[in-house]
Order: sequence, then C-alpha cells, then structure tokens
Amino acid sequence: MRQRAVAQLGLLDGLAAKVPGNEFLERLETLVDWTPLRRELEALFTASTGRLPRPPLVVFKMLLLQHCYGLSDPQCEELVGDRLSWRRFVGLGLDEPVPDETTLVRFRQRLVQAGLHERLLGLVNQQLEERGLILRRVTLVDATLLQAARRAPGKGSSPGGDPEADHTVKNGQPHYGFKAHVAVDEEHTLIRKAELGPASEHDSRRFEDVVEGDEQMVVADKAYWSRERSAWLEERKIENGILRRGARNHPLGEPAQRLNRFLSGVRSRIEGVFGHWKRSLGYRRVRYLGLLRNRLELEFKCVVWNLKRWVNLAAAA
Repeated sequence: MRQRAVAQLGLLDGLAAKVPGNEFLERLETLVDWTPLRRELEALFTASTGRLPRPPLVVFKMLLLQHCYGLSDPQCEELVGDRLSWRRFVGLGLDEPVPDETTLVRFRQRLVQAGLHERLLGLVNQQLEERGLILRRVTLVDATLLQAARRAPGKGSSPGGDPEADHTVKNGQPHYGFKAHVAVDEEHTLIRKAELGPASEHDSRRFEDVVEGDEQMVVADKAYWSRERSAWLEERKIENGILRRGARNHPLGEPAQRLNRFLSGVRSRIEGVFGHWKRSLGYRRVRYLGLLRNRLELEFKCVVWNLKRWVNLAAAA
C-alpha cells in the first residue's frame, strides 16, 4: 500500500482537494510506489547523521519538481508554497512550512555522501522493469556535452572555472565542461544507466560502464567502433550494432554503408532524450561545481525523464 508523506489532513486540505490539480503529478502518484524510495531515504537520516525538519520523501519530491521544471532552489521553495497541486504531490498540508533552500542543499549533500547519486535511477527502474517497460532487446548508447557552471579560466588569469571540468572541441567549436554518457532502452526510450565525465573524455570511454550486459543488441555511432569493443560484445553474446567505420585505404563497401544507414536511424531515437533536456529543461549547462554534485543532477534528470515517459506510456496503453 502506498503511503503519503503526511497522513493527517486538516479541514483546509479537504477544501483544497476540490481545487483542480496537476494531471501529470496526479497520474504519477497513481503509478509510482514511493515506499521503497521512502525507506531508502529515511535510512539516510538518523540521530547520528542529523534528521531533516521534514520527511525525506517530501524533500525528494521537491527535487523531482525542481528537475521537472528546471528550477533553482529558491524558485522551487516558492512554487511549492504557492501551488496547491505541488503541495499535494510532495505531501505537505496547507498549514505546514515548505522546506527551505538550505534543506534542499543539505539533502543533496547527504545523497552524495550515501552514494545515491549513482543509484536513484536504479531504484526507479526496478518498478519499470517489474511492469515490463524496459525490454532489454536493444540498448542505444551516446554522449552529450554539458557546459560547466563557470566559464573556463583564461590564460594567465586566476584559476577560476571548475577544477573537475575540462576542454574539448566538437565540430570546430570549443567546449568547457562535462560529458554525459547515456544508455537508453530502444523500445520505450527509457534511460537504463548514465555516467558523467570531463568533456575531454572520449565518447567511447564509458561504453562498458553504461551497458548493462543483459540486452540482446547495442547500437551506437562510429565513435564507439573498435575491434576490442566488438570482442567485448561477442564475449557477452550481445549483437554488435555499432556503426562500422572504414579504415585508411579500406573504405566501407555498399552493404556496410546500407547497414550504417539503418543503424543510424535506430540510434537517432536517443537524441530525443538530449533534445528534451536541452530545449525543455535548459540542461545545456550543469548547475554545480564538481563532478559528484553534477553527477547527482544528471541522475535526477534521468529519473525525471523516465517518470515522464512512464506517465505517457501508461496514458497511451
């Protein structure tokens, strides 16, 4: 049985329940069993680690809203206090104070300390797998660049920038920041795994980290092609869907070119994830300094994408 973060509702909450709500959030509440997440989060805050002023699931849901709508901490605090549908979703009564931005910062720090910045997506995906939405037939792999929160340090100036970000060049344009490496289930474009590294890291560097190994086939662009990777896939009995790359004085023949065109069409579905992040959520640049905090931000972006896809898939069923 699903449990709400606040069990006791007052008279004002009963009246507020008659106010039209947010359809997406209401559908999400009917789909997700928050109990496993609640238990995992509550275990992080004990008398020895320092308890939160509000139940951890309330703060977690606030961060979900933050990443759903691309908000800063102060904006998130303000809108949860202002919108009845958001209060209802996070589990706050009308007479209860909204966790402030300091609480949000402290909560994120605790998630990183506990290693949940790499496990949140897996906790959500367990429910998706139980419902048969992650089919494990074809996995798509790709990477996208994210700008650093600060500008790159200039030559001869103070260090500045982010010490864990790095430089790269793509299509003749310089970039400074990080690179998100993502693996997506081809059938429903649900994100299976993600990793974050410096921008200078080659796309293929995290291939083995994001591929789960239980899929039948992996599709990726030419940057991932190598004999060693082909052997790695063959050893695990995974069909190699990486676009073929010609060698010097050995261009690809017509059959290989036709295969590449087909695989390219399949691979392109992962671009929908990156497009949504950058166009709808403004996730072209990271919000924080350092790899770990930005790794948590990436994890939340992946969780939010999967939750939105879940709601859409359920509505279409």
